[in-house]
Amino acid sequence: MGKLYSKEYEVHYYEVDSELNCTITTLINILCDVGTTQSEILGGGIEYLIDRNMAWVFYQYNIKVNRYPKCGEKIKAETKPIGFKKFYALREYKIYDSNGNIIVEAEAIFFLINIEKRKTMRVPKEQYDIYGLDGDMKESFKIERLERLQEPMFEKDFEARYSDIDFNRHVNNTKYIEWAIDSLPIDILNNYKLESIKVTFEKECIYGSKINVFSSYREEEEGYLTTLHKIESSDEKELTKLVGVWKKI
Repeated sequence: MGKLYSKEYEVHYYEVDSELNCTITTLINILCDVGTTQSEILGGGIEYLIDRNMAWVFYQYNIKVNRYPKCGEKIKAETKPIGFKKFYALREYKIYDSNGNIIVEAEAIFFLINIEKRKTMRVPKEQYDIYGLDGDMKESFKIERLERLQEPMFEKDFEARYSDIDFNRHVNNTKYIEWAIDSLPIDILNNYKLESIKVTFEKECIYGSKINVFSSYREEEEGYLTTLHKIESSDEKELTKLVGVWKKI
């Protein structure tokens, strides 16, 4: 495993929902920020990547929320790279409350791309040195195949806005989460809390793209719901798959 890094945060009013709980997209942004900050400190940040025509892109993440922090709460995010394998990277995250309890746990898989060619590239040795990793992961590197949505119950259309675009010149990963959540009925959103989410990003989406979001849900035992989501471009190319687990409030 690589070098460990942590950073403290405070949950602000503009980062919470109607119940003053931190939103899932804010938690994801915190995870992204703590990883990016570590890279900057270690010398492998944005300018380093630009100079070498490289970018790290999310491929999949798995997030479990044990508790949503409240407005004004101080939290600590922690991350470490687990390893590289060819053009993939695995990173682990935890978020703690002020009492040291783990309130969020996550893993993310990235792949490295050549920015100009928009194609994957082998992780250079310099990256291993930056993050304190000795060679490729020896453990098997498994990418989970998410359950596929078969029969949509809901559909909602969106358009990628200028404000949705990030440094990699495509729609930021949190926007897909927002689209998926916004496609669900308000009764689910008002009566259930998202406890975990798994996301796989298949293709990128750029400014002006027309987006179709398809969703469904099924009831599980002990007051849980599972929601399945598929996000497509207007020409029916699958962009993203998502699976959410929700607990009744």
